[in-house]
Amino acid sequence: MAGLLRASEEGLKIIDMVRRNLEWNKADELWCQAALTSKATLKRFWTQQPIRRETFIHICKAVGVKNWQDIVAREIHEPELLLAAIADIPLDNQTDRTFPLPENLPPVRNWVQRTKELEILKTTIVNSDITAISIVGLPGIGKTTLISQLIRQLHTENTPFTCAAWQSLQSATGKAPPCDRTIDSLLFTLSNGEITATTNAENDCGKKTENLLKILREKPCLLVFDRADTLLKTGEAKAAGYFAEDCAEYAWLFKQLLETEHQSKIIFTSRESLAELPPTVTREIQLNGLDRDSAISLLQSFNLTANPEELAEMGDRYSGHPKALQLVAALIRDDTEFQGNVGHFLHNRDWLLIRDIESAIDEMIARLGDGEQTCLSRISVYQTSEYPLSFAGISAQMPEVSKYELKENIIQALKRRQLLYYDRHLKSYQLHPLIQEKGEHLLNQNSENVRTAHSQAYNYYISIPLKPESEWQDIEDIQPLIRAHYHASQAQDLDAANAIISEVCEYLRQWNCAGLVCGNIELPLLIEKPYFTN
Repeated sequence: MAGLLRASEEGLKIIDMVRRNLEWNKADELWCQAALTSKATLKRFWTQQPIRRETFIHICKAVGVKNWQDIVAREIHEPELLLAAIADIPLDNQTDRTFPLPENLPPVRNWVQRTKELEILKTTIVNSDITAISIVGLPGIGKTTLISQLIRQLHTENTPFTCAAWQSLQSATGKAPPCDRTIDSLLFTLSNGEITATTNAENDCGKKTENLLKILREKPCLLVFDRADTLLKTGEAKAAGYFAEDCAEYAWLFKQLLETEHQSKIIFTSRESLAELPPTVTREIQLNGLDRDSAISLLQSFNLTANPEELAEMGDRYSGHPKALQLVAALIRDDTEFQGNVGHFLHNRDWLLIRDIESAIDEMIARLGDGEQTCLSRISVYQTSEYPLSFAGISAQMPEVSKYELKENIIQALKRRQLLYYDRHLKSYQLHPLIQEKGEHLLNQNSENVRTAHSQAYNYYISIPLKPESEWQDIEDIQPLIRAHYHASQAQDLDAANAIISEVCEYLRQWNCAGLVCGNIELPLLIEKPYFTN
């Protein structure tokens, strides 16, 4: 029992000071997660009861105290050791229910609470008949970090798993490693080093897969395949989500893992939906951005100068995208132009993409076919956060293709590639702000394409039926006309824009909306024509 430590009075004072700086309480959930421990153990730490050495060190390091030796009380008496052994050291049957962390498990940095997502994952992995979970989302949205944190939590809990393996499918070239090498790595990890690439060299991929399935049947394992999108086809829209021809062995491996009966679970992370995974045993979960409070918490960790409203605006601008927020926060903190001032950044930047963020999105754009890229760039002219985007609106931008081709191939491909999603609450399609801005950049490469897209948007909005004019009560009743005016102006169709304003100017004046419209929708013609003079 020599591996037990307890905190000294002076040590607790140090810990108390640093945890106050982090704004954590003495049994904070974030602290538990970072230290891979429980609230009960944290409470025992604070009451100076002996706890395991490894746990003691984790608790100190989680709040930034690397010299944990300074926190330790030097003497522990025998009765206390016995009590600590009973309270803190797992029994043999409990130890059998844990598993060692994979050696190549990615680190978790700047972790912010995703309690809801973790609970959904735990419930699905541990308590359902689902064999596999596929976590999909934009690059930088936090897929790998979330699953790494999940593994760390399952490692400390009473789960059925006895071993875990983490396999990255991205190499230095950006492509997946050979399937044969991946299976060798899994066999080595899951067999505790007994099956090596050398001893397994004579077996072909089929035989190695049989050996892998045997292990998965014999004991409950947890397998993670990170960045599975490296296995997928690029280019043609109808191929989105399907395995590339040179990754046929991986497709076969996954089919065996998912359709053969065993007691293990599998997790995929991917920037694109994996269309070929059998839906009866697989659940796809789309990972979205952080909620406002979590986004603010992440930004606060960079010690920026900002009020709560500015931090909230920053989080909303990026829809809680964790990687984008971290990169922008680091820019604000380190750049001499901003000197850590968020308000200065917000005031001087009316664009979202900075080079580091855009490079990751460029990787996704490079995977698109011509039809997908054309559609994405054209629909970027719609302000989806202000007005619902329907299939009719997208169709108006793609008159050169059939509705079947648009719906079943192009839109489906954009959804599978996480570049377009359907919000069931708003009952409309949505673009992430980063993707919308990238689409605008693509469109702006050709001024004629810009005019075409805005002209087609004008035709769409002007065709939306309105209430009878006698029933108009406020600006919401004529919102399609307001949008049509904006797009006519952008298309430089001044006659159409003037015609709309002539029709609605009296109502805008009655509703005191002229200034609002001019400010938010950019109606230059309202300034050129004296419609609102008294």
